[in-house]
Amino acid sequence: MLLFAGEGRAAILNIPLVKLAPARTVDLKCVSGSYDLMIPIPQRWAIQRAVLKFDYVNSTGILAGKSRMTIKVNGYPVSQINLNPLAPEGSVKLSIPAFLFEPGYNNFSFNISQHYTMECEQPCAEDLWTTLKLDQASIELEYSLKPVPLKLSSTNDFLFDPKISPEGRVNLILENTKPDMVTIAGIIASGIAKRFDYKKVLFSVSNDISQGHDNILVGSSDFAKRFLKSKGADMAEVNKPYIKLMQLPGGSSGSDPNHALIVISGLNSDHLKLAAETLAIMSTSFPNSDEMTPVAFTMPDIPMYGGRLIVTPEKKYTFKNMDFPSYTFKGLHPSTKEIPFRLPADFLIRPNIYAQLSLFYTYGAAMRADSVLNISLNDKLIRSIHLDNSKGDLIEGYKIKIPTYMFKPGDNILRFEPVMTPLIGKNCENLQTDNLFLTIFENSTLYFPSMPHYTELPKIELLMLNGFPITRWPDGHGSTVYLTNNDFNTIGSALNLIGVLTQKNGFPLFEVAFTYKDPKKFDGELIILGDANSIPEDYKKASPLKLTKEMVVPYPVARSWADETSLAYSKQISGFKSGKGALMEFMSPYKDGRTVLLLTAASSEEMYSLSQALTEPAVQAKCEGSLVTVDLSPPDYNVSSLNVGKKYFSGKSGSVSALDRYIYSYPWLYYVAVVLVIISLSLVLFYMLKKYRVRRLKGESEGPRN
Repeated sequence: MLLFAGEGRAAILNIPLVKLAPARTVDLKCVSGSYDLMIPIPQRWAIQRAVLKFDYVNSTGILAGKSRMTIKVNGYPVSQINLNPLAPEGSVKLSIPAFLFEPGYNNFSFNISQHYTMECEQPCAEDLWTTLKLDQASIELEYSLKPVPLKLSSTNDFLFDPKISPEGRVNLILENTKPDMVTIAGIIASGIAKRFDYKKVLFSVSNDISQGHDNILVGSSDFAKRFLKSKGADMAEVNKPYIKLMQLPGGSSGSDPNHALIVISGLNSDHLKLAAETLAIMSTSFPNSDEMTPVAFTMPDIPMYGGRLIVTPEKKYTFKNMDFPSYTFKGLHPSTKEIPFRLPADFLIRPNIYAQLSLFYTYGAAMRADSVLNISLNDKLIRSIHLDNSKGDLIEGYKIKIPTYMFKPGDNILRFEPVMTPLIGKNCENLQTDNLFLTIFENSTLYFPSMPHYTELPKIELLMLNGFPITRWPDGHGSTVYLTNNDFNTIGSALNLIGVLTQKNGFPLFEVAFTYKDPKKFDGELIILGDANSIPEDYKKASPLKLTKEMVVPYPVARSWADETSLAYSKQISGFKSGKGALMEFMSPYKDGRTVLLLTAASSEEMYSLSQALTEPAVQAKCEGSLVTVDLSPPDYNVSSLNVGKKYFSGKSGSVSALDRYIYSYPWLYYVAVVLVIISLSLVLFYMLKKYRVRRLKGESEGPRN
């Protein structure tokens, strides 16, 4: 919840901790344990007050007076809480000194020390636990905004910062709504969305400044000068591509120093595009001036199926390349360490193929013989390595084969979790834990085998994984956005969708073009946005939810164990009414194998609401199949997904044999082939045995020769 009192006053933001943590509850076990939570603070915030609230429950078996929880902020202790077995449930409301907060991610550490006896005790006895209820916890921040630094590098780490909560908002002021201008707006929105990383960002389009937000003015030199003059601001005469950062004009004092206006200008659309592309990729502390004149722009060569954290087949990656420098686990209950990576959404996973993990590691001496290193992939345990040398050891090139069926399209997580146990004397004397360590070295490697790209569509879940098939080329090459209207809500909806797809793949969509004409002959992937009445008939007929005058509506009847849904179809005259939006994916009626992505609602205003809903992670997680309908009732959107309509196949790289293609498309053929092979071998064996028996009987009847 965000409460903003007005210009120049403090804002109050309440952040549920469950939105910052991967779990609703956290268990702190053993004699000592800790849990770290990162609280994001953007550079443009000046924290004035902070209050942390959380509930917990501890074991009734712990020892009072010897068990406590310590809260630290960036290593600074701010509170100690005694744990009482007679009152095991507690509620904490804690004021955090404002000076402890720094721009960036602030470490809130919950540290536990707990015992169940004054005598000899097991370090990880079952009675030693405390649970943090993060789903009932929150932090309330009161802050004011700092003035915007008038240097263009601030667009990278100050204005468009993923640490801004609860969301980013940017308004674009366009000179006109022609296709070239909207294409330039799409480049800008894509670059800004990439800066926000996974954080939600909303775009709006207007012909005037939106107060209280950062704005971007896009237009010719003459237009920009007239607009700024009407707001009491000036701009120099320009005849080249031009980028300018200034305080936002307007407000009670004539300008708003806490928000920015970025001017993208030039003499023609080529100048505007060059300036927009330059703004979109600026990612360092340069330039430190408030204006610049871009002269040229080049992008690196990018491979098909590239993007954020993508693992390329037949390439060996060191852990260092995968942002996993050499790391040492220490103590009784060390935290886990993960390697996140991504696989292309359309990999054709084949049986009996393995990825290879090669580990270089060392571990300490005098550990108990049951100490192990557990390795899991996507929360599935794949190997437990025995740390059984009591003298310690250094292992180089420990090989692990991982079946490729354990991987999944999109996000994958490889997790390392050591379990290290000390040797304990008869009377627990001199319990030694400093020898408990395990170091995994950065020269360890991961190798993924060759995989062809071939998948069955429609699957909106692949779109929500990494934007496939729009991002088959990371920059969106070969994709077009068809807008059926040129109003601000339709354009804003398109920019929100472009932002979502950019964040999914982590690469700006510079090559996506916009048009208002139906691109029937376009040989590529097509995105259509428009209210239901403006969608051309051919696309209505081809869509899963046929939006013709006599609508054909699918209704699920039953679901089998094979996760196949039986559908009934109703032809009806009902219309697409207010309160609901739809996202559909289907094969183009004009080009076989090409995808149409259709975003529609009863009006352009509701379509913009639908685009806002699609920026919500909870909505994205429920989008699958070919038809997604969303009740436009924020904040709790009701999402329904169906897999209905004609299936088709897509593949752009890698050799796919006819046998692989048919077995993937029709899995039952594999079993038919196995049965036929078995029958054929049985017949051959029967024939050979029969022939052998006949020859043997014939020899016996003739008797021995004299």
